[in-house]
Amino acid sequence: MAMVIDGFAAQHGGPDYTILATDLDTEVLEVAQRGIYPAEMVAPVPPVIRQRYVLAAKAAKRNDVRIVPALQAAVSFARHNLIDDRYDIGEPMDLIFCRNVLIYFDRPTQEQVVRRLVDCLQPGGYLFLGHSESIAGIDLPLTSVANTVFQRT
Repeated sequence: MAMVIDGFAAQHGGPDYTILATDLDTEVLEVAQRGIYPAEMVAPVPPVIRQRYVLAAKAAKRNDVRIVPALQAAVSFARHNLIDDRYDIGEPMDLIFCRNVLIYFDRPTQEQVVRRLVDCLQPGGYLFLGHSESIAGIDLPLTSVANTVFQRT
């Protein structure tokens, strides 16, 4: 996601951006924060994008790649539990991606989570859900703009 946003920003003279990536699992966050991955993990990334954002290991024996420091600097990582009562994330966000997470919650918990996420969006901001998730029947200040894409009114 950071690669796509950065590429867009470079081609269009902005916007400036930061990404807050969250997870419940601190071990997953530690791996992500290091920015070092097995080379096969980035194999599906188009070569032109890999060339710009991925550095090969210096040691030929290693099969790791590292994300370029400039891109790593744009992403911060934090532990976050979606069922917490409050989301202390700072400023309201322009985009929130919560894909394929709600399916693990019962309907009342889904409603609570989505309400809290919407509270974290600034007016005009977008919420992206997974294709297997639905917020139908929940009264929210959102307008559907595409399948699983909603804009805060």
